[in-house]
Amino acid sequence: MSARRDDLTLELAATAARLIAEDGCDYRTAKRKAAQLVLGDAAGPRGRLLPENDLIETELRRYLRTFGGERHAALIGELRRSALALMEYLETFNPFLVGAVLNGTATEHSVLHLHLFTDSAKDVEIFLLNDGIRFSVEDMAEPAGALESIRLRMPHSLAGESGRAPEAVLSVLPTDAVRVASRFRSSDPMLTPTERLGRAGLPALRALIAAAG
Repeated sequence: MSARRDDLTLELAATAARLIAEDGCDYRTAKRKAAQLVLGDAAGPRGRLLPENDLIETELRRYLRTFGGERHAALIGELRRSALALMEYLETFNPFLVGAVLNGTATEHSVLHLHLFTDSAKDVEIFLLNDGIRFSVEDMAEPAGALESIRLRMPHSLAGESGRAPEAVLSVLPTDAVRVASRFRSSDPMLTPTERLGRAGLPALRALIAAAG
């Protein structure tokens, strides 16, 4: 019975990973849809069967390696360069890249996730307003402890040669929060040390991009 449960959990993780890669679902939505696809109306055992996010990320990485290949590697490079341009623009607020663009699981649907370590979210808002950049403030600040989360479309003036101007979410955290380990940390041996740390400042991101060629 345990082996059957493990097989179902792995199938759910693989299905959720496909939904993230192809449809742009977030992890929570992907789990729910995967349960509907794999288990149908059998709602009872879902809680015990639903995979952890780490397993879904492993399956997502496997999916992207299998079906993405060089095209996906090029996409990650473009998104990281976009993140670098945005971070250089926001340098005064001590920006760090986190999430799927950093760990290599981003897709065409992904947004840039930056953590800004500064004690005034209003200063960030004023900075953007002064440059005429439109943004919205999210109803719920993420991660826990964030002062504010700001969503915007990256200005085309920062897009570079690719012309890619992805959406970005800026989570504004207190300055001292930079001392707290990132919740995006990973033990995946296939990741670089920077990717495993789950957070990359400007020097680390520049080095990561340079290493990729």
